[in-house]
Amino acid sequence: MTDFIPRGLATGVGSLPHSDPRDALRVTLENFSALPYWPQLPKRDFRENMYAQFSENLVGVQMDLAHERLDLVKDETLMAQVEAFYARYLEDDLDLFAVSADYAAGLYALRDQRAALKKAKWIKGQVTGPISFGLKVVDQNLKPMLYDDTLRDVLVKHIARKAQWQEKFLSDLGTPIIFVDEPSLALIGASVVALNRDDVVRDLEEVFSSLHCLTGTHCCGNTDWAMLLQTSVNIISFDAYNYAENLALFAADVKHFLARGGALAWGIVPTVEEQIMSETADALVARLDAAINLLVKKGIDRALLYERALITPACGLGPVSPAAAERAFALTRLVSEQVRKRLV
Repeated sequence: MTDFIPRGLATGVGSLPHSDPRDALRVTLENFSALPYWPQLPKRDFRENMYAQFSENLVGVQMDLAHERLDLVKDETLMAQVEAFYARYLEDDLDLFAVSADYAAGLYALRDQRAALKKAKWIKGQVTGPISFGLKVVDQNLKPMLYDDTLRDVLVKHIARKAQWQEKFLSDLGTPIIFVDEPSLALIGASVVALNRDDVVRDLEEVFSSLHCLTGTHCCGNTDWAMLLQTSVNIISFDAYNYAENLALFAADVKHFLARGGALAWGIVPTVEEQIMSETADALVARLDAAINLLVKKGIDRALLYERALITPACGLGPVSPAAAERAFALTRLVSEQVRKRLV
């Protein structure tokens, strides 16, 4: 694995509340010049919703733009769609799986700002993971797409191709990192979700292994961290503001993950409006130190934890006001700057 030593660099996660991609990209580049990312803009258009965004040309999935919903439609054309998908998949032409500008204005705005990326060490992109997508989109009987074995395989391969296309797109701008965003991994172990742990790992690995670049996973809730830490993923992004103690329960797995070159993205900046407006960078640095100390007490080297740390918001900021989102980004940058000064 390529060494990834971010040493407290800052970046963002997913969505912003802005409607104009230029405004969203401006605040992104102002705060994350060394590790920028392209923001998702669900308030601009439903097609930028994290599930709609990667649904283009997906078998069985129909979008109702007027009512802002995705539906899985199983009709007499479904198997023909499946056959057509596999034919397209086997062509190995990534452009057949492109994410168009209507679905990802921030991605194309980033390309238009090529000159502003000169300071970037890496460029972060993201796709919605197959587990979260497959649980969210349901058929007319409310059966999740993930519970249909044929459509599950199609979905995993579809997401892998979307990720590969994005890797190619971002490679023209710099060195990409592709995150597979999986908020629904927080449901693993819940009685309402029948997920086999090995099947989840298999599906995630198919996406990770399809890429040549560094990979990451973001889960903003609590999950079976041992499962994720034991995959081949390079970076795990988590809500450190709320769930640092939960991660510390898996200290042995974290230690192994770091030993093989892994990194942790500490989502130490809150994404709730009131918390964003009341927090300070100093208080968040202290909160980060306390979170890292939980792992240090379990025998993990403090210096290694900081060297392999990214600093991020806890999750996407799409639901908050633009002012709060911009403050959250500024706080993320300020925390990063304080951490990095210590490592000089």
